[in-house]
Amino acid sequence: MATAIQRAAFDAALDFARRDVRGGALPIVHHQSPADLLIDVKMRTETSRLLTWKAMHYLENGPVAAGDDEGAALARLELALAAKVYTTDAAVQSVLDAMKVVGMRSYNAEDMPFARLLNDAACLPLFDGGNVGVRRRQIQKIFAGAGYEPWAASLGA
Repeated sequence: MATAIQRAAFDAALDFARRDVRGGALPIVHHQSPADLLIDVKMRTETSRLLTWKAMHYLENGPVAAGDDEGAALARLELALAAKVYTTDAAVQSVLDAMKVVGMRSYNAEDMPFARLLNDAACLPLFDGGNVGVRRRQIQKIFAGAGYEPWAASLGA
């Protein structure tokens, strides 16, 4: 859901940036500030997509060589938690950055999706265990474990 929200925000902001000239000769997509914001949103969206795919792959197939069953389970859990935390935080920032591209018009609910997207994104870091109060503490507990292998989820044991 977080990745889809980011994609929708990017698509709407890019469409706007390709059409609106803000009184200039060229559409604002040709200017550095809006382009930089769009680049950041696109990179966050792709990073979210890849991290989600990797976490899902590991949930279904396990880490390549994580060792014992408990270590393998913790490596899978770590990736799932990281995907939840990263993508939901990224969704909020991506919608806000897309809104910066558009400016105050982004609040116009009649022809812009941003108010709805921001409302949807804002709840993501809070539901299913808040990112700060629950999910990050779960990752912290994994880090503190005696047998924790920091790169097992990425590279195998």
